[in-house]
Amino acid sequence: MSGDFHMHTRFSDGSGTVDDMARAALKRGLTEIAITDHMPLPFINRYAIDAGQLMRYRQEIEEVRQKYSGRLRVNLGLEIEYIAEFRPWIESLVRQGWDYLLVSIHHLPGRERLHLVNGTAGEFAPLLEDFDNDGRALCHRYYGTLQEAISTGWFDTVGHLDVLKKHNRDFTFFDETSFWYRSLVSETLEIISRQGVKIEINTAGLGHPPREQYPGSMILREAAAKNIEFVLSSDSHSADTLGQYFDKFSALMHNQR
Repeated sequence: MSGDFHMHTRFSDGSGTVDDMARAALKRGLTEIAITDHMPLPFINRYAIDAGQLMRYRQEIEEVRQKYSGRLRVNLGLEIEYIAEFRPWIESLVRQGWDYLLVSIHHLPGRERLHLVNGTAGEFAPLLEDFDNDGRALCHRYYGTLQEAISTGWFDTVGHLDVLKKHNRDFTFFDETSFWYRSLVSETLEIISRQGVKIEINTAGLGHPPREQYPGSMILREAAAKNIEFVLSSDSHSADTLGQYFDKFSALMHNQR
């Protein structure tokens, strides 16, 4: 409960500075944060750090770390977006040295181009269409990609594990209680457990259409049974949402101690 391990600043698609986020964390009584802006991407996009700003990003985090030394631990982090075809690009970023690396799936390849998994409903629709509206096939691709990412051994934590449900309210395109889906999740959790990777409880989902954290309660129970560790993450894009909804998970986090 003392840390927030997923947040974005104006270096990517957030609205605040690194210092804004640090001051908000102190105000909430936190003792540790990880700044995890979206990694640079080798194609035009609307949210990632510009590659030319990466050095300045690192410098600013170091400056804030020194400023609040003894009061707040500020981790130099990055949210890595795993896209298999860009694996060498990703590895070059990973090898630059970080305190904390979060791995997430944001894009999946369609027939002719990449589509956002967790963007707007309008951005998600073409992805599902490219899978012939077959939610099961899309889930297999998503979790298969996530499993490949985790198996690299590069990462500390898995970000918004079941974010594929963002536009699946009322089970619009797949049944989250079905045997095949739960099997995919179980396979993924087994890999997470073997790799010793953590799972974030991403509270931003409570403000998204599912009105539930990522991952959902079913997955959290299974992960806990496998002794997988959790970290709390707000996925904040502004200082005012840092640490949002953390109080809802106090009992769960207490039991991990």
